[in-house]
Amino acid sequence: MNPILVVAKKEMKQIAKNRSLIIGIVIFMGIFGGMTSLGAIMSVIEGDAGSIVSTLDSLMMYLVLVLGVFSGYFFSSQAFLGEKTEGTIETLLCSPLPLRDIWLGKVLGVMVPSYAVALLIAAVLVALSNMAADVLVLPSVVMMLFVLMVVPVYIACAIGMLGFVQLLLGMRENQIINIVVIIGFIVAISVFDSLVTEGLIVMSAPVVGVMFLLGILLIAAIGYMTRILSREKIVTTLP
Repeated sequence: MNPILVVAKKEMKQIAKNRSLIIGIVIFMGIFGGMTSLGAIMSVIEGDAGSIVSTLDSLMMYLVLVLGVFSGYFFSSQAFLGEKTEGTIETLLCSPLPLRDIWLGKVLGVMVPSYAVALLIAAVLVALSNMAADVLVLPSVVMMLFVLMVVPVYIACAIGMLGFVQLLLGMRENQIINIVVIIGFIVAISVFDSLVTEGLIVMSAPVVGVMFLLGILLIAAIGYMTRILSREKIVTTLP
């Protein structure tokens, strides 16, 4: 098996075993997502199907990506920072795998469950919208493309940046930088959502395609930055 996939599989197994982390994420998603979505959906309950679809698209564009990124933040804390704290990352560092492959495997292993959470949020939003409507309500084709193409790539970007920082820096620096990175991603998503809401950007298939390509370039750039990592530097940042 590809060594990157071996690392990814290991991370997914460890995440699945951490029930307290999963329960915490579910509670957070329920509170944050419920407070954000229920009011918006109920406000258009008397509207036509078009207005409900528009509201659904708006909620999916923001909530699915934001909560997917938040999930990645929580899961990556176990995959990168948690292993440094426990010292278990030394086992991987002693392997012949290049650091970039270790980083990429961890990013992939964290992205899969984070994206699964994002898809679950999308399904819940669709279900709530249909409960509020008298007809079948589905997101637009463009929004489906957004969820299938853009969301996983940008979740991977957030995880990749967090993982890179957590491997590079010490424990004290990580406490600050992690918050800065995640807030930066959330602010960028919020600004983009505002531009779409105000009509300055019209969501379309070409826009989704451009966002997908930009996400691929970003994750490639982060992967290139991992060249500055070294086993010696990582070991010196262990507690």
